[in-house]
Amino acid sequence: MSIGAHDQLDRALVKKYQSMKVDNAIVENSMIDPNKMMATINDYANAHMEAFRIQQALRDICSKAISMNIQYTKMKAPKTKKERIAEAARKVVEAQMAKKNELNRKLAKEPRPSIA
Repeated sequence: MSIGAHDQLDRALVKKYQSMKVDNAIVENSMIDPNKMMATINDYANAHMEAFRIQQALRDICSKAISMNIQYTKMKAPKTKKERIAEAARKVVEAQMAKKNELNRKLAKEPRPSIA
């Protein structure tokens, strides 16, 4: 046997089809020329590669433009607790002084009653 059957059924099938001659099927001519198909696939791949190159060039241009416009600013050092308390106290004193000055202006505008 030429195939090497494993069981009774396989042996029977091998015996039956061993003497038959099997020809390869004739492949009909395709509607599309294989050379034309390869050229089309090549064009498609080239278009994708060109789009990829354009994307890379745009990415490089954008990153250069962004990096040229970056302005670095120096950050202020964080304040200590003592500095924050002093600043809050100064604001409170300023508010109280503003109130006092406003009251003094109002009193200065009003005529004072004379004691007679």
